[in-house]
This record gives sequence, structure tokens and C-alpha cells, in this order.
Amino acid sequence: RRHSCVGRWKRIGLVHADNVMQPMPETWAAADGTVITIRPISAADLALEQEFVDGLSASTGYQRLMSARRPSPEELRRFTDIDQERELALIATTPVQGKERQIGVARYVKESSPGDAEFAIVLSDDWQGRGLGIKLLGSLLAAAKNDGVRRLVGTTMSENGGMLALGRKLGFKLAKDPSSATITNLTMDLAAWSPASAAAPHRQT
Repeated sequence: RRHSCVGRWKRIGLVHADNVMQPMPETWAAADGTVITIRPISAADLALEQEFVDGLSASTGYQRLMSARRPSPEELRRFTDIDQERELALIATTPVQGKERQIGVARYVKESSPGDAEFAIVLSDDWQGRGLGIKLLGSLLAAAKNDGVRRLVGTTMSENGGMLALGRKLGFKLAKDPSSATITNLTMDLAAWSPASAAAPHRQT
């Protein structure tokens, strides 16, 4: 009986790990031919995540946390050793000089309201504007929908033009935060979203 379940999970792009269904790793080719692996993060990726965060520019790091501070070691451990029952983080990696390098991460965390989850995405500076954002966030949307999430919400700085453009391309609703014009809220109704809307492999975001 379990074998049939595993087969069904594989057909819809999921693998079984510690009683939690997770997306299967996938590969994607950027417009320049660079092959990217997109896979769930794990506690073993702490060094990858540390190197990724350390490599972000001050501007990108600020947009990630809406603060000039850098994540603490405890926060980095929390980013990688996640609660798989209520959250998912997908990382994008590519080999550089024979070593795996993380170039992006997208994650969601389920909220207390049933069916709602908060999302975030950040890309390394040299991979912004190369199509990775729409692919990585599209993979996260598909995983969230498979996980029963009905609505994804997120926030970004209103001056973050790249994130606003990415949200529009994927169909997010954008609205200025009522409490601060410097913050824009992004909302996605996953019931009305399909993976086909994210299937534009070389759109530049």
C-alpha cells in the first residue's frame, strides 16, 4: 500500500521524508545555459546558507530583513533546520569551481489562520534579473498549493522594484500597507493560480 502512495507522490513531484511530503529536487536551465538545482533546504545546508547570506550586498540584505542587521547564527540555524510540518524553504544552487553554491532561497511559513502562509524570497545579487526569481517563486507556489495552502501573503519595501515586478508577473495582488507607505503587501489566491502561469523559463526577473 505504501509503495502505491510513494508512486503517487512522485507523479505529482513530491517525496516522502519523515512523514512529511516535500517537493522533489528539480533542475532548470537559465538563459545562458547555467544549470540550476532547486531543492528543499535541510539542516546540512547551514554552511551554504551562511555563505549565501554573507555574499549578499548591503542593499539586498536590507530588503531581505527590512533591516541593516545581518542574521544571527541562531537565525541561520533556524532558516535551515526548519519545522517541516508548517514551513518549506526551497534553495537554488549551482556548481561553481566544483563546489555547490547557493544563489537563492524562497520559503513559506504557515500562519495561525487556516490555509494562510507568509512567503519570502531572496536571490544573490549576480542572479537578479536573470529569470531565476520567477522560476524559484513559481516552484514555491506549486509546493504551497500541493501542501494545502490557499493564500500566500508577503511584504516588501515599496522601493523594491524587482520584487514588485516579480509579484505582478506571477499574479500577486499588490497593495500599499495601510500603516506604512514604505511597505507593499503581496497576496496570492492559490485556488486561482496554476503552474502554467509560472512556466516562462527565460523571463527576466
